[in-house]
Amino acid sequence: MEKRFTLSTKAGAVRLLTLFVALIVLCGFGARVLSSAGGAVKISRVTLDARGATIDADLYYPAGTSDENKLPAVLVAHGAGVGNGIIKGYAEELARRGFVVLNVNAYGMGLSESPDSDESGIGAEVYQRLGTPHGMLDALEFIRSLNFVDQTRVGMVGHSLGSIRIAYAAMDDCGYYTLNDRLINILHDTFGQTFTPAEIDQDADALAAERLNADQLAYYEELREACRQEYDTRIRSLCLVGYSPNTNDQLQLQTVTVGGHEVTRNCQVNVGMIAGAYDETHRHFYTDDATKSNWYTGSEDAQLEMWYTLDDVAQASTVVGPFVGTSVADNAALSDAVADRTARVCMLNPETHSKNLFSRDTASDMVRYFEQTLSYNRGDLADPDTVPLDASNILFQWRELLNCAGMIFMACAVIAAAAVLVKGRFFAACVAPDRSGTVHIKHLEYWLFGALSVAIGFFAIWKVNGLFVPSLPYVRFLPFQTWWLTVIFIALLALGSAILLAVFWWRCKKAGNFDSLKALNAGMKVSAILKTILLAVVLLAFAYFTLMLSEYLFNQDYRLWMAAFTEMKVEYWQYIWRYTIIMLPCFLLIGATTNYVIRKDIPAWADTLIAVLMNSAGIWLCCLVNYEIMVRTGNPWNSFISTYQVLLIAPITVYITRKLYRLTNSIWLGAAVNALLISWSLCSANGFDINAFIPQSAMSVFFNV
Repeated sequence: MEKRFTLSTKAGAVRLLTLFVALIVLCGFGARVLSSAGGAVKISRVTLDARGATIDADLYYPAGTSDENKLPAVLVAHGAGVGNGIIKGYAEELARRGFVVLNVNAYGMGLSESPDSDESGIGAEVYQRLGTPHGMLDALEFIRSLNFVDQTRVGMVGHSLGSIRIAYAAMDDCGYYTLNDRLINILHDTFGQTFTPAEIDQDADALAAERLNADQLAYYEELREACRQEYDTRIRSLCLVGYSPNTNDQLQLQTVTVGGHEVTRNCQVNVGMIAGAYDETHRHFYTDDATKSNWYTGSEDAQLEMWYTLDDVAQASTVVGPFVGTSVADNAALSDAVADRTARVCMLNPETHSKNLFSRDTASDMVRYFEQTLSYNRGDLADPDTVPLDASNILFQWRELLNCAGMIFMACAVIAAAAVLVKGRFFAACVAPDRSGTVHIKHLEYWLFGALSVAIGFFAIWKVNGLFVPSLPYVRFLPFQTWWLTVIFIALLALGSAILLAVFWWRCKKAGNFDSLKALNAGMKVSAILKTILLAVVLLAFAYFTLMLSEYLFNQDYRLWMAAFTEMKVEYWQYIWRYTIIMLPCFLLIGATTNYVIRKDIPAWADTLIAVLMNSAGIWLCCLVNYEIMVRTGNPWNSFISTYQVLLIAPITVYITRKLYRLTNSIWLGAAVNALLISWSLCSANGFDINAFIPQSAMSVFFNV
């Protein structure tokens, strides 16, 4: 009886292709259900243009919202080398609780363009990743244009470089003057009042009533009301995730002039800090001298999980209650601190820097922070009818798992599409003669080969994780930030593969088996190779089409945490070809090692499973050892900077390599497809180099993509 779903026949491959596309749609549908809280949250793709360069963002708000509503809003800012898809879990969890959320692609990242000059005057002439909001202030102004947003309750959350961007936005937007400072300066600058150092800390309204005549007092009241309205609509709350207060002296005490006298003040915004206990760079922020100085704790470390209120005049701080269990609804001290923008809190979770993005603990802390500082969770906390959604109720990881399943089904659909096309007349030349039966290798050597493959994977990921991205050279020809890590990792795998192949080829030659490499059919005719590469390009276009289908219908991409395939600007395709040229020879060597032996004594599925395990286990083992050492010692033995992406991408590429080799009897198609897919992921998910200004392209302007 003929199998209905099989790659062996064209009809069976068509059925498989149809099934996988249907599963992609089903995963997108399920992910949309979770993203939109079952349709309770409306998600709109918005494009902003404040300075001749568009900002791409996703806007979340409760379905049925009108301009009669006044809802709190939170802007979400991603970190370096990624787009806003990586942090959409934060946006979803806030949106489920009734917040308006704007999840922004910073200038030059994702589908956002680079302006000639951003809010801080940084752009084409002088470009750097630090010292600028990089689009966050422009995005904030869009939030302020929404009639259904309560302008007195606007917050920002950012991860890593995103936290630096929103910190600069707060410095520009909120400044360092208290409301009373501003009123004292009105009395000083407008009415010519002079003050002693002690008087500038007195109540400005009382001083005005005492010193001004009736006409002056009436004018002062007008100025006071305008000043309060402006002050109340500044950013109320910042949540800095994976952030160190040492970075560029952001949010540190600043000297300002009040009533003609210099005083020091904190930035006038509530601040929450969340970091991972195993993040070497950011975990000591609560013991930092800068934090102790800003929070007036003297020689003592800031207490974790405790609400503080600061008093810049007395240069003192007070603990007003634990982070969990203290509410502005019934704690007057916390409520006053939030209203005065003097609330501070530190959280430390058992995770790494990148794990912040895929952490229930961090998401819960972030939700709880905004619940209190914006006094909202499915309704005003002061309203007795409000029933908040518990902060520990976190669902975004399930959406990510569905996006991951969609990614896996996309890879399977590519293989099924290849099976359909190679059975047609045009691409039939991509199938080489089957010579795998001529290869003979002993079981001991087979398992030794596998063990060495594990060692190569372990060494490659360990070596790459030891590299520091900013220290790597910038090459304008290849402008994406972390491309060095990806290419070096693949090159190390290829180098190890070349050595392994050479050793075992020599052993096979001694044993009289000269066909061990010929079975890989690397030496196909040039015409067949060119058709194979063309087929790989067609398969990439098909994979991208399935993504566009999911994006159009459900606003979902292919991802699991750090591993992602996302939509691209049209000019990014030119970079895909550049990276592919570099990676194709590497993937040919990797494919040669992966398919050096095809076992005929076990079922095909078992042979494929063993190949996937052998060629992925080294990466998984390195991650496991690193994690165990990290938990035991408090410090990771090796960075996780590349591990999280590769944990999933590696088995997918190995699976594609094996299945396409079985389909074509050649390593060319698997190598070409993998080189294109990894280049796509690199170009779409990593973002431009942190020190590179990329001007707008006529191509993207023309195609509006």
